Parts: sequence; C-alpha cells; structure tokens
Amino acid sequence: MFKLTALAFMPTSAVIFGILVIVILSFPSATTDFSEGAWLIYGSAALSIAISVPIAWLVARRMLNRRERRLIDAGAGTGTHIAVPPS
Repeated sequence: MFKLTALAFMPTSAVIFGILVIVILSFPSATTDFSEGAWLIYGSAALSIAISVPIAWLVARRMLNRRERRLIDAGAGTGTHIAVPPS
C-alpha cells in the first residue's frame, strides 16, 4: 500500500500545485509584485505537498482495490482458472 501511495504522490502533488499556481496567477497583484507572488507560489508548493499526501493515499486505495478485484475475478491464487485435463 505504501509503495502505491509513493507512486501516486508525485503526480497528485504536481496536479494540485498546477491548479494552485493557476489560481494564484489569476490575481493581478501576484503577477505585478514579485515578492508577493513568490511567497504565494512557495506557499502553494508547501500546501500542495500537505494536501497531496491524503489524496495520494485515497488514490492508492482505489488502485489497490481495482487490482484486487481483477485478481479475484480471474480466480488468481485458487487454481480454478487453470483448466486441467482429466487423466
């Protein structure tokens, strides 16, 4: 589960950071004043990391559940999906 969370963390963080930067750039004061805009972008980077941890956990749970459903549907681990001819 932790491996899947680590795998989902970076794309989730990137998407959240991109959304926050687009929101920040919609304010005219952030684009005209460098010091204000820089602090807002630094804050959005920290906020995106903090927000993406629980979201990545939820994404990983969804990925794991989907994978497990496929394995269960295929009968993995039970041997029922292998056709053995009668001897």
